[in-house]
Amino acid sequence: MAQPRTGRIRTTYELVAGSRRMALVKARELTVEQTVEVPAACVPPASRRMVGRIEALARHGARGWRVRCSYDPAVVGDALLQLLNLLFGNASLGRGARLADLTLPGPLLARYSGPAFGVAGLRKLCGVPQRPLLCAPAKPIGLSGAALARICYAFAAGGADIVKDDHGLADQATAPFKDRVARCQDAVCEANARTGGHAVYAPNLARGGAQLFDDLDYALARGCRGVLLSPLLIGPDTVRAVAARGDVAVLAHPTFTGSLLERRHGIAPAVLYGTLFRLMGSDAVIYPNAESRFPLTLADCLAINHRLRAPLGRLKPALPVAGGGVDAARVPYWIRRYGRDTMFLVGSSLYTQRDLRAATARLVDSIRRSSDGAGIEDHHVS
Repeated sequence: MAQPRTGRIRTTYELVAGSRRMALVKARELTVEQTVEVPAACVPPASRRMVGRIEALARHGARGWRVRCSYDPAVVGDALLQLLNLLFGNASLGRGARLADLTLPGPLLARYSGPAFGVAGLRKLCGVPQRPLLCAPAKPIGLSGAALARICYAFAAGGADIVKDDHGLADQATAPFKDRVARCQDAVCEANARTGGHAVYAPNLARGGAQLFDDLDYALARGCRGVLLSPLLIGPDTVRAVAARGDVAVLAHPTFTGSLLERRHGIAPAVLYGTLFRLMGSDAVIYPNAESRFPLTLADCLAINHRLRAPLGRLKPALPVAGGGVDAARVPYWIRRYGRDTMFLVGSSLYTQRDLRAATARLVDSIRRSSDGAGIEDHHVS
């Protein structure tokens, strides 16, 4: 996402409309609804600059249109949440409008700090200077903290770089948050001490409000260097606040985003995961990979990867995390497609093997050999 030459926010929407006239009407309604939210005839002179401009309209498919709009950054002010509100606030309540592209001016980008660690910081944290990274999830719900800790130990001892809580682990009675975090962090530290590894344990912070920051402080006190956050559950500005502290690497989970990913209404995956999650401060972003049980295409995934790594003002690049049922046997293929600056979230295909530690070690070895081989579409960022 390059910075525009002008100082305006530029968006592209894909609209469903039966004719050019209807598409133009819908586009005009969109620029008013997303800003002043009064009939065009009632917009006072002082507010006219806030109404979006329609800059281009072109046919897109049989019943679709692409409209390029621009907005004065004064509409947003300093608030990340207001930017999200501008982009797809009231528009989300309608049908037939999809945010397909977004470009922000440099002065507005400068108001957001973005990832605290980024790709280079995550690599340093995990002690992995070049090859793709491996993330493994501790699950399922219902296990005790001690049982989950044994899983974390096996993953870390096998060479996983990040061992994260499953996003469904919260503060259940079977594995209360503090007990689970203490046991799992200790298990990963023990595995690192015995193997010379640098695995990072990332507990899931699932409680909202001030409780989340209590949990964050507890995780920090236990020695955790990463956390798992779900932006659409805990709130985008909460992610921003955690990232701004700079204490832990933020791994973002895509839960609750599926309704935004429709082809005719919502937000393009590359914009949602690649731009907006990065603006919030995510150092690594999990997305549902192509060929998984979720409907994203290879083109979607390549676009997400590109957005997360591409120049974006002064914001650090973030690490794409392909997940959603990635098969361990297919990881070498995905390395060739996505390049070295990628993390793979692999769970089920490791759990189905008898020895979790050995299965993880085999996968790490496969990743090393694949990333050293020829034919990789290298997308390395510094």
